[in-house]
Amino acid sequence: MDQLNATQLEQLRLSGMAYDGQDLPPSERVSTQEESEPESVLYSCELWDVMIDGSVAYEAWLYQVDSGSIFKVGTTEMIAEIIQCGLECEDEEIELKVGIAMVQSSLLPNSDSGYERFSKALKALQ
Repeated sequence: MDQLNATQLEQLRLSGMAYDGQDLPPSERVSTQEESEPESVLYSCELWDVMIDGSVAYEAWLYQVDSGSIFKVGTTEMIAEIIQCGLECEDEEIELKVGIAMVQSSLLPNSDSGYERFSKALKALQ
């Protein structure tokens, strides 16, 4: 927790709210203490930088094995979610860029409906 800046702590709080609707402090989301409510903890919680054209464009919180929240870098603006390993985004251009980054990082399983589209787009770029 002490390695995260204020924006990242807020992103973590918002990620938890998107996941289960509970507004809990970030410290409760990543707690390993026995007295924590198990359902409030975001297990396997990781923060990834999403690189687009050589620079960090998005910050992705990955948690609960198959879920995540993606924010514009340095902001609390959530631009996409990962739901049961699938990418959900209203902006097609952002979805394509993030999808390609997920394929490059092996974060999007090839069983996902968007995998083939993002893989083809990645090959076209190479």
